[in-house]
Amino acid sequence: MEPIWKDYYVSLGTADGVLYRIRLDDAAGEIIYQGKAYQRPDTLTTEIRINDVCADYFSGVVLNLTQATLSSMSLPLTFYVEYYDEANETWTAADTVQFLDDWSYDRSYDAATMGLSFPINGRIDVRMWIPYTAVGASQVSMEIHYKDGTTATVIVPIAISADFSSDFNADFARHTTAAGSGTAVFNLTAWTDVDYVVIGNARYQVVTDCGRYALYYKNAYGGYDAFLLDGICRRTDVLERGNVDVEYDNRSVQNRGVRNYINEYKQSWVLNTGLLSDDAGLLSDDAGLMMHHLLNSTDVYLYDIDSGEMTPVVITDTETEYKTFKTSGRQPVQYAITVEVAQKFARR
Repeated sequence: MEPIWKDYYVSLGTADGVLYRIRLDDAAGEIIYQGKAYQRPDTLTTEIRINDVCADYFSGVVLNLTQATLSSMSLPLTFYVEYYDEANETWTAADTVQFLDDWSYDRSYDAATMGLSFPINGRIDVRMWIPYTAVGASQVSMEIHYKDGTTATVIVPIAISADFSSDFNADFARHTTAAGSGTAVFNLTAWTDVDYVVIGNARYQVVTDCGRYALYYKNAYGGYDAFLLDGICRRTDVLERGNVDVEYDNRSVQNRGVRNYINEYKQSWVLNTGLLSDDAGLLSDDAGLMMHHLLNSTDVYLYDIDSGEMTPVVITDTETEYKTFKTSGRQPVQYAITVEVAQKFARR
């Protein structure tokens, strides 16, 4: 499996002016791109770079949340590159590649050993769901550590499937975000007096009634994580008013000179993270150094813990600052995140 950010080249042989195409999955799969490639000057072979084309296709298979319904294409994705053999008048296989939806630009990253989940503050409300994205696994285990010192193990199977129901929380467990990976979801409400849980390379401290809102998001490596917001969260509506001039007549209330016929508004939120500690959910990193996983994400959801409502949002902040306790003058670190609900509303 290759990260989608990394340049991936395919050789089409020694002929010049070669027709080629990129297919999805199998011999009857969808053709996502077809073109003609030429040799670069002073070269003897014809090569193409395919990761940009495949990245464009990936952008169409991210989570789609329409009201309460989650839908997705069948994943994982395998791309087949073929070129046209004019002598035999047949399409011939050139290469096959699977891409991870990894935009980390991290050459040292190994999905098989490092996993795909990178929680930031390592805190989870007992009423929340815990997502964990694994690579090439059929099941994911969670170790439950109780406050009395005892432990238990819970196993959740990963069913890589494109069939979804109308329940976002349940469907989260069946969503696959990259080649050979799947996301398992753990529900903590069945257990009481839990101190913390460990899933793979992630550790979550379990808290009770700590906050109302949380964020679910796709991190830089293509996995899904949860972030409990301990700070104050405020909603604001940004209005665009549509007015029209009408005839003024003081004998009629309706003919008042200006009529407001439509108000379009966007719901925006300022979400405060609360104080971040030096330890992230991975224990080996400062939480502030991992905020880029959230702030740079293109796939973010605001979760209302009290109502259970999951809303797709867009982060509007244009800067990611890497704060730590030491670099902030040994002062507590926190972030204010501005998001907009990914839908425009109107009143007529």
